[in-house]
Amino acid sequence: MSLEEQQEFLDSLGELGVTEARLQRLNAAYARTTRENLLKVMEHLKNEGFVHITTITAVDMIDNYDIVYHLRNYGYALNLKVAVPKEDPKIPSITGVLPGATLYEREVNDLMGVFPEGHPNPARLILDYDWPEGLHPLRKENSIQALREKADKAIEEMEDE
Repeated sequence: MSLEEQQEFLDSLGELGVTEARLQRLNAAYARTTRENLLKVMEHLKNEGFVHITTITAVDMIDNYDIVYHLRNYGYALNLKVAVPKEDPKIPSITGVLPGATLYEREVNDLMGVFPEGHPNPARLILDYDWPEGLHPLRKENSIQALREKADKAIEEMEDE
């Protein structure tokens, strides 16, 4: 696909509620959508050949969390961002569209605390089962020292029970 064809494809995604679609360079694009449009956009992208998800990442942007879906279609990389409000840290699970997202969604839930609604098994993946609920190590609200102190305190309380 030429640069022009890739840009035309990105522009066509606007009909689905995709915004800020841009090519970083040949075969590398970035775009943004909303939680409400996520499943519709993912279904469309899958039908367009984006059947491989390499990972899902999460970034604490102070005002919200950005969840980034890293998709591939033969050498063409598309990184789709979704802003999730901190006061409602939930996002629809895409496992029904791309089953390969199963573990990545669990990782984002563990480390950032963004819950994948509709996930078939949202159990912990990385953090121990005795790790304190509601304490997510990649959130910027805690320093490393404060995170250690909160975790140690919660574990001590559990041991005293």
